[in-house]
Amino acid sequence: MKTVEILQVLNELKGKIETTTLIEGRRKEKYLKDISNLYLEYEQIEIDESLKQIYTSLVKKGKELKGEFKIDADVKALYSKIEYYIRYLKAAKADFKGQTSYLNKYIKSFIFTSILFMALSPQYFGFILPAVFFVPIFLGLRGVKSRSKQGFNLSLAVIPVALMTSFIWIRYGLYAMTNYQKAIMDVVSDTGRSISVAKALVTVPPILAMILLGFALLQAYRGYKSKDLFV
Repeated sequence: MKTVEILQVLNELKGKIETTTLIEGRRKEKYLKDISNLYLEYEQIEIDESLKQIYTSLVKKGKELKGEFKIDADVKALYSKIEYYIRYLKAAKADFKGQTSYLNKYIKSFIFTSILFMALSPQYFGFILPAVFFVPIFLGLRGVKSRSKQGFNLSLAVIPVALMTSFIWIRYGLYAMTNYQKAIMDVVSDTGRSISVAKALVTVPPILAMILLGFALLQAYRGYKSKDLFV
C-alpha cells in the first residue's frame, strides 16, 4: 500500500508550521527539518496490509494535529502535540520498515544491567539504593515493552548507577589482585565465612562487575540506536 495519504498530511503540516506565528526560531526550523526528513523516508515505504491499522491511526492523528493550529491555541500544548506526532511518525516508520528488532535487544540488555546492578550494589550501598531504583526499573521495563518514551527514559536511569557500581567493584578487584591473601582474610574476619567462600566473595563480584560494565555500555548503545522506537 502506498503512503499517499500520510505524505499529503506531512505536506499540509509543513505548510501549517511554515505559516503559523505560534512557532518561532529554532523550534520551527527543527520541526520543519524533522517533517521534511520524514517525508523523504515515507516516500520510499510500502505499507504491509498487516500494518494498515497503524498507518490509518497515523493519518488520523496527523489530520487531528492540523486542526490544532488556531489563533488562540495553547502554544505549549501545541509544541507537545507536534513533538508527540513526530515521535509517533518515527516509531511507526520503524514498524513499516521492519526495523523494530533493536527493541528486544535493548530490553534484554536493560534486564541484565538491572539484575547485575541489584545483585552487586547492596554490598557497598546497602539495600537503600537498589530499593530506590526498584520502582523505576519495574516501571521502565513495563514502559519499554509498551514503547513508551517515559518508560524508556526511566530505563536509562539505571545506567549511571550501574556504571558507578561496576567501577567500585572493579577497583576492589584490582586491589584484591595485588593483595589477594589479605583480601581473603579480611572477608573471613568480616563475615566469619570459610576460606573457600571468602575466595569466591573476593573473585566473583569483580568478574560480575566487568560483565555489568559491558551490559551497561551495551544498554546505552542500544538505547541510542532504538531511541526513535518509543512514543
